[in-house]
Amino acid sequence: MTEVPEHLLRRSQERRAALGLGGGGAGGASSESAAPSDAAAAPAAAEAASSEVAPAPAAVATAPVVEDVEVYVPPPAPARRIPLWVYPVLAVLPLWVFVYFGAYGTRESGPVDPLVLGAEVFQTAGCAGCHGANGQGQGDFPALNNGDTLKTFPNVQDHINWVKTGSAPFKGKPYGDPNREGGQRIAKLGQMPPFAGSLTEAQIEAVVQYEREGL
Repeated sequence: MTEVPEHLLRRSQERRAALGLGGGGAGGASSESAAPSDAAAAPAAAEAASSEVAPAPAAVATAPVVEDVEVYVPPPAPARRIPLWVYPVLAVLPLWVFVYFGAYGTRESGPVDPLVLGAEVFQTAGCAGCHGANGQGQGDFPALNNGDTLKTFPNVQDHINWVKTGSAPFKGKPYGDPNREGGQRIAKLGQMPPFAGSLTEAQIEAVVQYEREGL
């Protein structure tokens, strides 16, 4: 038989005495007489002692359950195809085009005075070199000023045709109005070149008007 510890027997005896079952106190019955009852109570006392003495099992800490959460990862930004310095250049480009065409573009000028244009053509086309800077005439080249051309060509279209064809076809022949005061002019040298291919229609009309009205 398993021997019951002394302190458990003493505690069992105290309980029995408290319940009026006898076997308690220091002067009680001998250990031999109490042995059977104590032996019967030993398992209960051992069970009670074990329940009192045995430590409670320590609580086991459990880790919290973490659910899998899907984390949103933004897609990578697309690579820039246009360098950053291009944007300010593109912003200034329309202004540059406006300034360029404003400074160098074709500009439409207003109407030009035919007499101003005619005077310019008279000096640059070679008329002044033969007939004089003021149309006063020199050598075999007749004068054009003081209304002399109006006497030679009363009809303005005849004057225009003369400038276009030149005097070469009339070399040695009279030209202009046959009823001209003082007689017709004679194309002695026939050196006046045709200006139909070197001057525009507007230039020819302008120089004719200048010779008729400006000289």
